Order: sequence, then C-alpha cells, then structure tokens
Amino acid sequence: MYKVLIVDDEYYFRQALKISLPWSELGFQIAGEAKNGAEALELMPEVEPDVVLVDMNMPIMDGLEFIHKAKEIGGKTKFLVLSGHSEFAYARQAVQLGVFNYVLKPINEEELQGSLLAMKELIRTERRGELELDDLRKQASEGLSVRKEQVLNGWLRGSGQDTSESERDQLREMGIKLEGMHYRAVVVDLDPSEDRNYEDSSMPIRQAKMQEIAQRHMQSWFPCACCHDQDARLVLIIGSPEGDFNGLETICERIRLNIQNDLASTVTIGLGNGRESFRSISASYKEALIALKNRFVWGGNKVFVHSLLAETEIKAGLFSVEKRSGLLMFMRVGNLSETEEWLSRFFQDARVQKASMEMLLLAGIEIVSTCLEFLAEGSQSFEDVFRDTTQPDMIQHVQRMKTISELEDWIRTTILRAMDHVHSRKTNRAVKVIEEVKTYISRHYGNEELRIEDIARSVHMNYNHLCFVFKKETTSTINDYLTEVRIMKAKELFDQGEKVIQSVANKVGYADANYFSKCFKKQMGITPSKYVNQIR
Repeated sequence: MYKVLIVDDEYYFRQALKISLPWSELGFQIAGEAKNGAEALELMPEVEPDVVLVDMNMPIMDGLEFIHKAKEIGGKTKFLVLSGHSEFAYARQAVQLGVFNYVLKPINEEELQGSLLAMKELIRTERRGELELDDLRKQASEGLSVRKEQVLNGWLRGSGQDTSESERDQLREMGIKLEGMHYRAVVVDLDPSEDRNYEDSSMPIRQAKMQEIAQRHMQSWFPCACCHDQDARLVLIIGSPEGDFNGLETICERIRLNIQNDLASTVTIGLGNGRESFRSISASYKEALIALKNRFVWGGNKVFVHSLLAETEIKAGLFSVEKRSGLLMFMRVGNLSETEEWLSRFFQDARVQKASMEMLLLAGIEIVSTCLEFLAEGSQSFEDVFRDTTQPDMIQHVQRMKTISELEDWIRTTILRAMDHVHSRKTNRAVKVIEEVKTYISRHYGNEELRIEDIARSVHMNYNHLCFVFKKETTSTINDYLTEVRIMKAKELFDQGEKVIQSVANKVGYADANYFSKCFKKQMGITPSKYVNQIR
C-alpha cells in the first residue's frame, strides 16, 4: 500500500475525498490529513507519505510554500495539486516546482484516479531503479575480494602479525607481498559536498573511479594495495624495498589534481610516515589520519604529510572519542550543569597541556560537529537554533578565534542554546501528544475493541514510543488511564440512575460484566452492585 496525505483547509472536502475513491483497491491508504501547509509539514516526517494531495489556497501556509519546504527537507514524495479554476496559474507554478500533476476542482473522480495510478506506476519504476542501483553499489563495494579487504583492514587495526603462513601464500597470489619491504599508508578522502543528494546517489561510482585513478598513478612508481577503511576512506598501502619514498608527495598531488579534473570533486590526502614492516602499517595509517584532520583547520583539496606537521604538535587530538561520547551523552539527557562542567574541564585541561592554537581550533570544530550531530538527532538544524542572528560559516568563524577564552565562550553559548532548543521542543511535543491521546480516549472509550495501536495511529506515533512518552509524562500507562476513564464514566452513569450493570459495562467498553466488576472494585474499592445499592 502507498501512503497518502491529504492537505486541504476544507474539512468536509477532506472527508468526501476519503470516501470518494476505492483507495485500497487502487493500492493506497489514507495515512493522514492536515488543514494547512504548516500542519502538513510537521506530519511529513511521521507519516512519510508516498503521495500528497495538496490544495493551493490555504491559510497560514499555502500549497506552493508547503511543497517548496517539503522538497527542501528531502525525500521522494510525489505531489498532486488540487486547484480551482481561479488558481490555474498557481497550479502551473507548482508543476514547475516538480509537482507530478494537478487536478481541477470540483474533482473529477475518474481524472483523479487516473493521476493516482500513473503516480503509483512512477513510484514502482523508481523503486525498481533504486534496487538495481543498490545491486551496483554492492558489486562496487565487493570489487576487491572479501578476504583481501579483511586482511588489509586487519593491518590498519594492527593485527597484521596474526597472519598465518598459508594466508600469506594466498595474499602473495593476490599480489600482496608481506616481507622484505618498508611500508607507508596514504589515506584519500572525498571532501564534503554541498550537494548532498548528488553526493549520496553517486558515491559508489565516484569512489570506484577515485580508486582507479589513485591506483593507476601509484602503481607506476610503488607497489601498493588498496582497501576502504570503516569510514569508507580509500587507503593505499605503499611498499618500497629500500624504504625510499622520494616523490610520493608529488604523486599524491597528481592524484588529487586528476580526481578534481575527472570527477569534479576534491579530495584531501594524508600521508603517514615510513615503517620497516607490515606489522607497523597501523602506526603509519594512524599518522595519515592525523595528517588528514588538518583539513578542518586549513581547508580541503590539499596533501598533508605527517612528518612535516610533527613540529606543530598535532600528534593527537584533544577531542578524543571518549570525550566526544561524554559530551554527547550530557547533551542528549539535557543535563546543563554536567555539560558546563565538561566544557570547563576540557578547556582547563587544554590550558594545562599548553595546547597549540592549531590543536584548539581543530578541537573547537570537532565539538561544533558533535553539536550538529545532536541537533540532527532531534531533527533540528543550526539555523533553527540561531534563526534570530546572522551566523557566519562556522568553520571560518572558529578559525578567526584569537584566544582560548573567546573560543570557550562561543562554544559554551552554542552548546547550551542548542540543548535548550531541542529539549524544550521535546517537552512541548510530548505535552501535545498526551493531550491528543486523552482526547482520543474520551471519544472512543466505549469501543470495546479500542487498542493502543489505534491510539498510536491517531497521533501518528510509533506504538512503543507512545507508551514510553505517555508513561514518562503522566507516570501512568495508557491501559491504566483508559481503565480509569471507563470506570469514572461508569460511576457517572450509575449516579445518573443507571442500574443494569451489564448495560453500563457495555457503554463504557466492557463486553464481560464480571471483568468490568473486577476493574470497578479495584478502582473504587467496592463492587458495582454495592455501589448501586448505596445510591438507592
């Protein structure tokens, strides 16, 4: 079934639309509805519709603005415009925005059905293409044998010494010589692209071409083996019988320029130091990664050589994996005091270590990157938090910092403001959801087949997440709250003169009078029959 979201400010039109077509027979299901573009924009991440039927003329946010913002969010949703004759120009403008089609009001059911079927066929075709692309990606990632990738990555992790003699023989057959050479690691990484959609869709092809260019240039001068590390960076392990790596930096510059010319993409390359055996390749690899990190301070599209950077003290980052995990944990739980203490301790340690400005700038950028990751987890962006200020490019802004105190103050303000923004939105959303759940229960408590799954669908939330949010905000489970509502409604009916227990039980959602009596006694401390007798 393909999910449909209806966006129209006319309530009765939405209701009529839901019953005007045999949606299930056509392969669709109505997954949600909204009365304006702003409300629909909030629903998009939860409903994830395949098709949106949207009116042009709506209050708060009209159809054109909604479509434009929805497309900025991303996704592959198809839009079908519902337009009156007077809005024909708007409908044409919507088509220019990439809308699939438009249907004039009053709706011709046959025309609408035809458009929906055409959209369904287009979605099927696109998804088949995605599956084929997934197969191509898989084939590209398996270009090297699995065994070869495993062994090379083992070297990068420092486990090369565990390779057995039989495995060495197999690797020699693959062209990888283990003994009698000096080694050096080179890491080639694509620079981030502003065009994220282009980058994601073409990444496997670009990585394959990048590897072909790098190998072609390198193998003309040095024996080498290639693999991709756990972060999808290209790693070249270079060999030299005498340990003579003269000209390697020049070759890497050629690789960088050829990739830029052939792929219209830039890369940054990090070079580790030479090592005397394959057992030390992991050390050279780590040095190459440290060299690569200078991209965040000095910009990408460069070749960084670790040995030339040693004097600047950039041998290890201030912002370790453990420190990053600690900061991210404090931000996720919303603990402001612990976060402030972490920041104070981090910068105090940096002062004690007399860290260089280069190391501090790099750490500052990594901390900001962690903040961006935290915002992304909450479906927020840096612009959402600082929309009331003119915020420059963050990396350039950090690079212009002149003192440790200036960097510390700016990072503290940024982190705390991001935390306040994300956690305040979580609270507001939770309160709204709880109210919607209570309203739904108050309207449907008499339905004996009412399930939590039905309630979850009504608020467009995952079953388990809804139970968690309700319990956290009310300290009660949804089932307990539903029981409480039903028993209180039963009490009201008894107070109003109802005497037949079975009848009251049915009205509040219980088919079994005995079970109703047990629930009533547990809630009120007295059986229904005794309660009725007391009223008399």
